[in-house]
Amino acid sequence: QVDFDAATEAMAAGDPARAAELFASFNETYPGSPLAAQAALQRGKALNDIGDTREAARAFLESYRVDQSGPTAPDAVLELGIALGKLGKTQEACVTLGEVALRYPSSAAVASARDQMATLSCP
Repeated sequence: QVDFDAATEAMAAGDPARAAELFASFNETYPGSPLAAQAALQRGKALNDIGDTREAARAFLESYRVDQSGPTAPDAVLELGIALGKLGKTQEACVTLGEVALRYPSSAAVASARDQMATLSCP
């Protein structure tokens, strides 16, 4: 928990590069941790903040793969879809964003996914 908190504090202090490094280190040091999905999600957000969209997308996918039914899963899918859109992979982004409502219909992420789909002019 101390290592996870240190990464969270780095993010809150406005040091996303350090936060991304600490979250990655956390998941390497504590594989299978109950915080693994959250750490990967936060790593992705930190990578987004420093402009590394490709690695952020990988972190969001990792977060989803670690815990597909956990509390971070809807946000991981949402963030993955947004990242794919930023990378110019519009078709993949639309499919991914559509999955948010299909897999997690009661999630607060559904509205954001729909907004992103509208922005990307998804069918």
